[in-house]
Amino acid sequence: MYFIPYKANEFLENSFFQVPKELFVNPYYTDLSLASKVLYGLLLDRLSLSIKNKWTDKDGDIYIIFSRKEAQEKLNLSDKTVTKAFKELKNKKLIREIRTGFKKNNIIYVGKINHVKMYKS
Repeated sequence: MYFIPYKANEFLENSFFQVPKELFVNPYYTDLSLASKVLYGLLLDRLSLSIKNKWTDKDGDIYIIFSRKEAQEKLNLSDKTVTKAFKELKNKKLIREIRTGFKKNNIIYVGKINHVKMYKS
């Protein structure tokens, strides 16, 4: 058995996107498409870059910039599917988008999951 060290181009091998389990078990979110759930995980991951860049508004809320085109490329999905995924997240109050102008990327605020009681006590 040989020792094989990581190379500089392999650092992402053990880096993961996290998708909250609640999106799969909370009845309020179970009807979200898989694309929407994975997109939400990507958006959550992007928050760390926004924190590093100090992208906050006057109220201290963190926002991200993540274009539809970038989502299409990362998820390998069509424009129609990505647009639908963003709409689903918006309808479930998991994101809020602010238009910044013609041909400019929207500012996106990522919302927290609304926890609902799933079991009777």
